[in-house]
Amino acid sequence: MAEENSTAVAGGETADSTIDKVVWFSDVDFWNPPTKWDTSEGTITGGITKATGLEFEMNIPAGDGSTKLALMIVNGNLPDIMSLTDSATIKELVDSGQVWQLEEFLEKYDPESHLLNGGYAEDIKELLIERDGDWYAYASHQNSPDNRKLYPPYSEYYDWNNKYGENNGILWNDAALKEFGLTHEDLQTEEQVLAAFEMVKNSDKTVNGASYIPLLVDGNTYQDTTLRSLEYFFGSMPIDDEGNYQDWIQAPESKHALKFLNTCINKGYLDPNQFTVDNASVKSYIASGRVLCFIGNKANTNANTDWTGTTWSSTGAILSGEGTLPALPKNSEAGTGWIQTFISKKCQHPEKIAKWLSWMSSEEGITFCVYGEEGVDYTLDEQGGYVETELGEEKKLDYANSGLTAYWPFHNSDFFNHVDPAPEEDSEDYLGMLNNTALGRMEETTVYNGALITFADTLIDPSSDLGISKSQIDNYLKGQISTIVMTKDDAAFETQYEALLGQLDKLGIKALNEAYNEAYKEKCAYYGETLTNCNINRH
Repeated sequence: MAEENSTAVAGGETADSTIDKVVWFSDVDFWNPPTKWDTSEGTITGGITKATGLEFEMNIPAGDGSTKLALMIVNGNLPDIMSLTDSATIKELVDSGQVWQLEEFLEKYDPESHLLNGGYAEDIKELLIERDGDWYAYASHQNSPDNRKLYPPYSEYYDWNNKYGENNGILWNDAALKEFGLTHEDLQTEEQVLAAFEMVKNSDKTVNGASYIPLLVDGNTYQDTTLRSLEYFFGSMPIDDEGNYQDWIQAPESKHALKFLNTCINKGYLDPNQFTVDNASVKSYIASGRVLCFIGNKANTNANTDWTGTTWSSTGAILSGEGTLPALPKNSEAGTGWIQTFISKKCQHPEKIAKWLSWMSSEEGITFCVYGEEGVDYTLDEQGGYVETELGEEKKLDYANSGLTAYWPFHNSDFFNHVDPAPEEDSEDYLGMLNNTALGRMEETTVYNGALITFADTLIDPSSDLGISKSQIDNYLKGQISTIVMTKDDAAFETQYEALLGQLDKLGIKALNEAYNEAYKEKCAYYGETLTNCNINRH
């Protein structure tokens, strides 16, 4: 039943005299905004209600949300609002015809919306239309050239992140470097890095009675992160010498990356048991202080957080002993964000939902939901940047209860970079930026447009012959890569690598590459550029 509400909303307008309840569903099972919608004065949920006249029943299944929504699609009984990440579910939902085309929805129910009047990045919208056939979704975590025209970066700190930021890479334990008398200058080349690993392995130095670990990989995700980092370092590209698409693993630099891991295992620098541990174990290793070097997804480490007890820094890359140079794909073009929000055609109170969509995505709405109340949760610096108060920081840490920063579907990355002052140079965030951009900032590194080799999940139909072939190849690679890096000598390594190439041919890698090459050429035509293998003359 609707409740009375005569309170003024944010921005000085007055809301409808009633509060109406709608259902907000999500398949992001680890999303945990406040479970109870509190309309009290001074709360984030209360502020949203005050601005929109809506109260929300959150429906976030603990698991298998996609299956639950699929049943609702079949029954034609959708929640009012759906915030989704699963690409198959999104396609099924759009194909069902049960969700609003957003331009039509807003023109009918909120024609003054900023989303209709230049307030939504055109390049993001174009990609959403290309994916879904029309503009059905509001995308979270927007990051694109057109969006940065709306929200220019606050400082050069964010420019570096946009141009060079990459989570996969290398980290060195600064305390361990000091203990062993090593500097970044001593760790530039493959030969130097292996020599440092050898020194640490043979040392009798300990941390709390335990020996040092020369190299830590990214646990059971090492093939996606550690191996990919090494491929970047040694200059692997999914483009062959003739300028056509090829699978990463077929590049000679990828073979070199496999050989590096194999050498580290056979020399005793890397315990192969690391390949099976989970992320919690990786973080535990990092926190122990025993690790000299980490290669993988730096975001998986909690490095440079207070509880690790030391700082970590990056040399950017390990320069290949074979003379090839690093290559980094950087997709600075528009993407379709992360969480995609849809509105059911049968939604209750469409006028209020339209106003809610407009307000939540506006500067006012994002500011309120992410930064809180000016003078209480944040203050303004001389440039108009948002500076969190101690209370604001506490609320963000307790977002599941406070609601501050909890509404992820409306997070806008470029807006954050527009209003957030650059952190202090010795802070965790600043050190993280230096580490994440170190590879791209190296003079030796070729940074190229990763958008040209980024393809939609739906490009290959999983039920088609090609899709089945792709699945077989993916499954085969997982096992064979581990077999290759665990071989005991050079001869066995070569035998297993040749076996990999042969089996890929049998499983249909050529046809798969041709399909991706066709999509790559279309991307080249769209962007007006092509890629050249940066190590073509070094093979």
